Amino acid sequence: MFALAQFSAASAVAVAGDASITNIPTFANAVSVDVDWAVTGMAAGTKNVLIWSRIQNAVPVAYSNCTLIATIIGTSDASGTFTYTLPATVNGDVVEFIVTVDDDVCGGGTEYIPVAGDDPMGDTTVDTFGPVFWKFNPPTKAVTAFDATPVACNTFEMWALGTDRWLLPSTIGYSGIGDWKPSVTGSFAVPAPIGPAEDLFSWPFALPATASGAWTFSVYPEDMAGNQSGGGPYYFRNAYGIQAGETDDCTDFPDMGGHEYELYVRYLATLGLVSGFADGTFGPDNTLTRAEAATLIEISNGYDETTLPAAPTAACTFTDVAATDWFAGWVWQACADGYMNGIGGGLFDPNNLLTRGQIVTILNNVADASPLFYGGFIGTGSVVAVAWGSPAPYPLRTAAWTDVSIGAYYATPVVQAYGWGVAEGTSATTFSPDQPVTRGEFASMLYRALSRIG
Repeated sequence: MFALAQFSAASAVAVAGDASITNIPTFANAVSVDVDWAVTGMAAGTKNVLIWSRIQNAVPVAYSNCTLIATIIGTSDASGTFTYTLPATVNGDVVEFIVTVDDDVCGGGTEYIPVAGDDPMGDTTVDTFGPVFWKFNPPTKAVTAFDATPVACNTFEMWALGTDRWLLPSTIGYSGIGDWKPSVTGSFAVPAPIGPAEDLFSWPFALPATASGAWTFSVYPEDMAGNQSGGGPYYFRNAYGIQAGETDDCTDFPDMGGHEYELYVRYLATLGLVSGFADGTFGPDNTLTRAEAATLIEISNGYDETTLPAAPTAACTFTDVAATDWFAGWVWQACADGYMNGIGGGLFDPNNLLTRGQIVTILNNVADASPLFYGGFIGTGSVVAVAWGSPAPYPLRTAAWTDVSIGAYYATPVVQAYGWGVAEGTSATTFSPDQPVTRGEFASMLYRALSRIG
């Protein structure tokens, strides 16, 4: 903290209207901060322009560490930028500044005692921590190093999720992620910069058919104060050669062109995790049933028609699921794995529409299941099995949902799904947990849930 030395308050009284701070960054990175200042209307003679600072306290007392900015002769106006070296402060402190004009350097002392009306002219919040983040590659069953993971087809999403307030009190101010600093080698295009408030970085990409040789994708996130995560850059792909099939077109559907979930649907269809209808369409805006959800989850878990149970266990016997139903084995397996439960009264309700609250609850059940029940794409370093799994690290994103009640069965799953980037809200304040999920929404959630963690 600052050392204070008492002296006459009268000797450090600012000349009204003479001095001002014209610009100061909202956040500083605990090294220095540029303070833009200006003075006008000075009396004749030699004048000293001074800067005073203090750490903002609950009951501020005085400004200290007086520094001479400039000496001006006569009545000329003046302005400039002063680079102020910040003191060693606790992360999140606010440092205030006042600029004054005086005949004597520092008024004969090193402390400025405020008088009536002397409010701070500017302040900056000190942010010393770089962003904390996780990065994710497309779903894969390939057992390789993370930064050598192949893609299934030429169009995919690499994404990352970060925070500048990792496990810290909401009362402490932090600058937020400002730039992910994406970089790509070769003849590939770098995506446009994102805005300063973003914390989920989506990098949709299409490999050109002519792609060959080694290629590299990386990010090196930086917050608005200029702090970076140490040790970067961080690679999605690190000088790893183009593999057979990586430039092939993804599975296509005539009704997916330009749809917001096109990338996710086409990629998962290429992996065989989702499929279209007999007429060749996918129906991204159609709804899903609970039976269909059980099927898609267990396909992702590595099951097929030949490996499903022929009969249910006692705990998974439902009066509305008959052995002759096409979905019977899928429902029984999803129940046995603990991914889906009945609705009570011995019913599974297979033909009812799946809601957004139900799908994130299913994914939460997957995350909380034993690794012994992870196969297929779930069991290969996926978000839902590793990052989201129990005991899970604290989610990187939070939101104040107005339609998610504390105690609702989907409350924790919504927090986890949004917190790990698997699901988005329907607005900044609503999740719409009772709204039926569409096939396209499901595909986007499944892609993110099955993405591989690095």
